[in-house]
Amino acid sequence: MKHPLEPVMADRPCPLTGTREAAVVATRSRDGGELRNVISLASGLIYVDPLPREDLAKFYREEYRVSYKQTFTPKPEHILRAARVCRDRLGHSGGIVKKGMRCLDIGAGGGEWVYYLKTLGCESRGIEPNEGYGSFAKDHYGVEVFLGMYQDADLPAASFDVLSLFQVLEHLADPVTDLRRMSAYLKPGGRFLIEVPDILFAGMRFDHKWHAGHLFGFDALTLEAVAAKAGLRKVSLEVLPGNLFGVFEKTGEESLALPELGGHCEEAGAALRAGRARYWALPRTYGKVPRRLLHRIAENCSSRRAGGPREILDSVFQNDAA
Repeated sequence: MKHPLEPVMADRPCPLTGTREAAVVATRSRDGGELRNVISLASGLIYVDPLPREDLAKFYREEYRVSYKQTFTPKPEHILRAARVCRDRLGHSGGIVKKGMRCLDIGAGGGEWVYYLKTLGCESRGIEPNEGYGSFAKDHYGVEVFLGMYQDADLPAASFDVLSLFQVLEHLADPVTDLRRMSAYLKPGGRFLIEVPDILFAGMRFDHKWHAGHLFGFDALTLEAVAAKAGLRKVSLEVLPGNLFGVFEKTGEESLALPELGGHCEEAGAALRAGRARYWALPRTYGKVPRRLLHRIAENCSSRRAGGPREILDSVFQNDAA
């Protein structure tokens, strides 16, 4: 990453400002392939430019899960990990999920969150573009999951109390437009739960931040701004280790006033540079590999002792059921 920032003209406009003035922050993906990420000089939003592929729907339907998880369906350890994450997400949601609510999970993956909400007494369903993962959820948990892109789902407008979008927004080519379209499913005053990676997290190696499937890199301010431009009001926004977790309210407005973004490009760029240097100074960096190995061994053993997919989920959710 160059410093000071040298302007370039991006192929794609910033979805917050419509401007193309940007600076390059990275040129390679985590696997070494060419992948240019730029930061908007007007907003500080980081995004891939140009898009790495034209047919995103095909990529997420057929290729993404294999390229990311090296599997067509969730492995037992993936299911256990996802179940534990579900409980954490419920905690971060601030108690907005109540028994009897209608909930929609967009990008439902293996269906763990949809199943969890069902055990909590909600009427829950999901949308998942990947056929392997979506079919797995339907077959093993008996949950309702539409297989395809959310734009193709035939769902009534203003019919859900809660929408969730976990580790999905960064994959979408136009996050403002997509959030507007998705929020049409929400009832007035309904809540939108959004979780994305934190691009400024210092605990991730700089070279590993850039992924061909991650089309946007959000920090807390740019996530709030994207939601506001889509008409969603921030209720809460937590900066977690590695992730951002926001609760947003549907206002009924097409767009809200954005938070102040002046100077944010410089602030975000400085944070990226500082994080790049700080990563190698963090004591946790040097114990990451053995910790991860021990953790995965423990997950593997625990998941296989629990039994089949549903039994794994029930072993984690059993004390939370409605």
